[in-house]
Amino acid sequence: MQNMTEIPVQETWCKSLEGEYVPECYTYCFEPLIEEDVEAKLKRWEQLIDNQFDDTAADPGKPQKGQGPTVYIGFDSEFVPGDEERDNVILSLQFYLVGECGVMQRVVYPSGPEKSQRPHFCKIIFDLIQEAMDRGVVLEWPNHVVLVGFFLRIDLQAFGDLVSFKQALENVGGRVSSVKSSVLLEPEVDDLDGLLNNQTYLATDRDGVFRTLKVRFVDAGGHVAMGTSLAQIGDWLDLPKLELPEGYLKERMDLLLQGNKHAFEKYGLRDSEIAVRFYLHLLDFAEKHAGKRSLPATASSLAVRIFTKTLKDSQVDFNAAFGVTEGSSTYWNSTRERVVTKTEKSPSPMRAINEPFIASCYSGGRNECYAFGPTTIGVFNDFDLAGAYTTGMVDLRHIDYDRYWYSRNPQDFVGHVLGFAYVRFAFPKGTRFPSMPVRNSHGGLVYPLTGLSYCTAPEIEVALNLGCKLDILHGVIFPWCEGDNRLFEPYVMHIRSLRKSFVKGSLFELYSKLLGNSLYGKTAQGLKAKTVFDSQGMKSVELPHSILTNAAIAAHTTGFVRAVLSEQIAGIPPHRNVISATTDGFITDADESELALNGPMAKRFQTLCQRVAPGSKMLERKHRVRQLIAMKTRGQLTAIPFESDPFILAKAGVSPQVESALHNDFMVDLFMNRCPGDMTITRPFTPFREQWVKDADVVRLTRQSRLNLEFDFKRRLLDPLEISVADGEHLSLTSVPWNDLAEFERARAVFDGWREKHCLKTLGDFNDWEDHYQFALVRDRLTNGCGRSFGIRPTSGGITDVFRRLFLRAYTQGLCGLIKTMTYPELAAWLTERGYPTKDSEVKNAVRSKFIEHAVPLTPRTAELKTLLVEGFPNIEIEKFIAIN
Repeated sequence: MQNMTEIPVQETWCKSLEGEYVPECYTYCFEPLIEEDVEAKLKRWEQLIDNQFDDTAADPGKPQKGQGPTVYIGFDSEFVPGDEERDNVILSLQFYLVGECGVMQRVVYPSGPEKSQRPHFCKIIFDLIQEAMDRGVVLEWPNHVVLVGFFLRIDLQAFGDLVSFKQALENVGGRVSSVKSSVLLEPEVDDLDGLLNNQTYLATDRDGVFRTLKVRFVDAGGHVAMGTSLAQIGDWLDLPKLELPEGYLKERMDLLLQGNKHAFEKYGLRDSEIAVRFYLHLLDFAEKHAGKRSLPATASSLAVRIFTKTLKDSQVDFNAAFGVTEGSSTYWNSTRERVVTKTEKSPSPMRAINEPFIASCYSGGRNECYAFGPTTIGVFNDFDLAGAYTTGMVDLRHIDYDRYWYSRNPQDFVGHVLGFAYVRFAFPKGTRFPSMPVRNSHGGLVYPLTGLSYCTAPEIEVALNLGCKLDILHGVIFPWCEGDNRLFEPYVMHIRSLRKSFVKGSLFELYSKLLGNSLYGKTAQGLKAKTVFDSQGMKSVELPHSILTNAAIAAHTTGFVRAVLSEQIAGIPPHRNVISATTDGFITDADESELALNGPMAKRFQTLCQRVAPGSKMLERKHRVRQLIAMKTRGQLTAIPFESDPFILAKAGVSPQVESALHNDFMVDLFMNRCPGDMTITRPFTPFREQWVKDADVVRLTRQSRLNLEFDFKRRLLDPLEISVADGEHLSLTSVPWNDLAEFERARAVFDGWREKHCLKTLGDFNDWEDHYQFALVRDRLTNGCGRSFGIRPTSGGITDVFRRLFLRAYTQGLCGLIKTMTYPELAAWLTERGYPTKDSEVKNAVRSKFIEHAVPLTPRTAELKTLLVEGFPNIEIEKFIAIN
């Protein structure tokens, strides 16, 4: 697009490909204002003549590829959404074509509402190129076409021939894109003896030349942060998404088409324009900062490209830095009919030996909730570690993969050490926030007082500082190479420099931030087994490693960030509360002055912040509120905001069916009024696999799932209170760590059964839960965990009623030091008068039932009956009733 100046023209209307009237194309022209423009124009015309001569000299029986510059086409469709029973009704397809000499807009309409009446992609693209050439927007047949959309797999359903080329498209994180090559489209012409191996679209251009046309598909959504909308992209570009006229809804665009066709077409064309303009901006960015005018399918892939460029610019040997070797494999390629040699990278032998073990030490972030229900009213601060993972990656110096050594001495893992270990640990009783991660049976992390942990050196150091006793069962340490050069520092510094060069909040400032945050994920790709749908093979495959996948780098980065976070929450003063921790941040009522910034991890992280951003602080306060509601991990709501500060809102997986501004109120009401068995509705899109395998349209599905806003029991709840919140009252609880993993998993399993008919909302609910849980532990102990009946079952009266019935057995059988001083009717009346209804027949029948010792857990409710029985029967051996869990 160089050497061109846009000349504004008045919008006119012309017939579309299907005979409809749409906005006329806008054109650019060469303005010979300076000599350089004239020379460039002449040079281009000479090239055109040469290309035409080549075409005439070529074999007319064989298709010729185009030699013109790439043509970029923004694409969007409008439709009336269907559902699980009905297909979408495609209303229109919008195209915004950008050629070397201008742009052209077109709207194409299907011939009818049926799926079989949808237009074919091949014909549309061919006709668009031909018309663009006729209008001078494109000067010659292009070598490539790039089709750009936003959430492209939804819009591709508008093409009736998608089935003919869908397997040439690739699944990239749930998005459709061309990654390894241009899309392979089915030729229209038969009898070619597989000349092109179905790799291109074949057509005849306006000059009668038999042509190939390669098309690359790009989903622009792969270059924005999750949750970013097309409207936000338009705002960044100063090309705002158009609003629908008053009275019209997005779900019924057919009504807009009928009532205001001009507005309908302008709306759809703007969406296609935003998509292609965004892509072209990113293409310029990639050329400038990655040294190549091409854009990979995702921002993370571009981040890899920029990172490897910074290594090269810093004269760093990539293979040595990542511990990889290059090898080659030679094989016969039947398509090319020749021997082919392929070069591949793989971990070096010394790195590969330890890779599986170190991969076991790789885990995600520390995510826990430490309270349940409403907090008291105060000031609660949400602190985040500044650039947690990008800063954490700077902790990595260059690694000497060949001189690793094994150690079982915990002190060897203290300091700036790249170490990984499998340990047995035990924190002192009373430790509020143990710091050793233990993976539960579902793959999540729990932080108990004792257990076995795959961990990193920074986590070992934090644990030792908390008084933890550590026994390293297996440990490996990789020494750093000489010097203090940091592997990722040039990249991080480059990204920070880029961000500073742009206006804060602008397109490229936000995109640079995305590139900074995206790189870390590539170092961990494929370390944990994960299957993805292969759209080309139409089957599930394991997610492959990336070129940067490295267990030591990924495990150390996450371990270091967990260690910094663990040190912070462990250092909160005991009179202060911690509400939750989420990967790189935590919520507390402690003020910034009360935070533990003098620990070894904090000092190390702060030093890294100074390296990459002098003058910056390691912690940033993102939010502040006066009262919170804590539900579970990633589930916190704002009950009372702090003046004009933004809300704290983490919805625990719920998708409110209201506008975003009302999400917090919706969630508060949902939490306060929840009942056992409540369901929540989600509206997911048709899964990629189902769309591809069944040739299904992408529609919004309606799925109901059981609402779960209860605590996740990663810690044990205690200290119940009822607190005023949101015009009502609700149970509020604090927590302490579990003793070990088995204790946690048993509690959560018991709670999963209990919550089917209960919620934790009142003090009574909590006492019911404690009775249920403690009795479950008794039952496990007395049955050796086999779950069979041991002679007494709880009734609606709970374990207090179990206690009463065991007392009747002991009394009638003269056990536990009890002497019969009352008749059976008198005993029944005595218990009934004191709040424990008892029938005469129950006392009589108790003599025939077996007494079971130590079957009553001590809870607030059983403690009341215990006191009553001791007062009424001084000789009772009450300890024979009580279980100690």
